[in-house]
Amino acid sequence: MMYKIGHFIVYILTLILFKFTITGKENIPKTGSALICPNHVSNYDPLAVACITSREIHYMAKSELFKNPLFGWFLRKVHSFPVNRDEVGIDTIKTSLKILKNQELLGIFPEGKRVDAGERIQPASGFVVFAIKTKSPIIPVKISGKFKFRHKIEIVVGEPIYLTEHYGKKISEKEAEALSKNIMDHIYGLEQKVVV
Repeated sequence: MMYKIGHFIVYILTLILFKFTITGKENIPKTGSALICPNHVSNYDPLAVACITSREIHYMAKSELFKNPLFGWFLRKVHSFPVNRDEVGIDTIKTSLKILKNQELLGIFPEGKRVDAGERIQPASGFVVFAIKTKSPIIPVKISGKFKFRHKIEIVVGEPIYLTEHYGKKISEKEAEALSKNIMDHIYGLEQKVVV
């Protein structure tokens, strides 16, 4: 209930604060598991990405945000859970897999931190492993623009990426890193469709 109320408030605020456009909403599955994987440009990103679907997104969020008991309680109420960015713990892995096995949406920022426009870093590869283990599609999402009052913010949702050729197989760390980099490059390359 808290997620739905918060989702409504955030959506209205986002429309008021920014010139907000979404392309490709139809690429988000209406049912079933999926990993929502955006690039990361601002602290506002999770809120903006939540606006692209009426389905609830379970976000992986840095553990530092949960140190304040009250804020940590709120984050959990809106389906966020902590991750240690230096070393992902077994509880985080189990929670992520459980969300996907329950046919829900898991939100992960593969870059792991905010990255300036035009900058490129090697993303974490855990999201690729989660997708393969649960046979879930990866939904690439690109966020463009500056989160300043009435500035243009564009969100482009790409077509689902299925790693079917890897299902049921164990991939090496090197393979996972290569896959994650390719997917991140695909996210960076997403463009808004021009309607003629």
